[in-house]
Amino acid sequence: MADAVLGSVTNALDIVFKIKHAVDTVKRNEKECQKIKRRVERVGHTLALCQKDAELMNPEGSGTALEALREILAEALELVTDCQEETNMCCLLIKAGEMSKQLNQVDQSISCINSEVSLAIMVCIAPRTKPLKLYQVPDGQGRSLQLDKRTRSVPHTISEVAVEIKVALDKVQRNKVECNEIEKRVNGVNALLSQFGNTELMKDPYMRASIEKLHTTFCIARTLVMVCQKRNIIFIRSGWELSKQLHEVLEKIDLALDEMITISSGYECTV
Repeated sequence: MADAVLGSVTNALDIVFKIKHAVDTVKRNEKECQKIKRRVERVGHTLALCQKDAELMNPEGSGTALEALREILAEALELVTDCQEETNMCCLLIKAGEMSKQLNQVDQSISCINSEVSLAIMVCIAPRTKPLKLYQVPDGQGRSLQLDKRTRSVPHTISEVAVEIKVALDKVQRNKVECNEIEKRVNGVNALLSQFGNTELMKDPYMRASIEKLHTTFCIARTLVMVCQKRNIIFIRSGWELSKQLHEVLEKIDLALDEMITISSGYECTV
């Protein structure tokens, strides 16, 4: 790992540590600060894996995302630190709403940038996984080919859903920011899975379970994006409700990526 990338990982982990401790002594906006804490704990877990295994990060592919992650974590630390300060009731009522908005925006920014880092890590892992050997099943080539087809069926279905979401995005009328982020992550995961489609990793039961969950999540995302094509008529879900559901989908994608990194980081290099 290049020194610059290693430095970004180390600095980001240091900020994560400071945020976690700062949240324990906040005086206001505790709910939003606790949400930030849960977010950075997951970020810290991923970064810790990178710190232990330098080959999980590619300086050319992840350096920019890591630096962006470090910067947004620093911004989160500044906001959380501000929430430690005592203030009178009048100022509290005025500032709490604005601070809540800023904290939620930072939380979403961390989520977006961390997903880019996670995808970059998985791209680095892909060349290290063993290719699937069709002849290794003792019952013969016929059964091996059937196993390979079954192993790749879910990613293929995910690819179809990804295309449908991309097409639906062009007609979105509401919640465009969330829908764009959904499409971006779905497309990134789809491209990633194409690199793992013919490897031993795809036979891992835990990995397959994570991919199955991703498929379910993507189907929900597709439905929500299509709902966002309609204008806000009285019987259609409100923009606020849709925003909440879209963010829940983004959260599930992040959790699945975290699982996939943890599972795949243990696979041996093919060389």
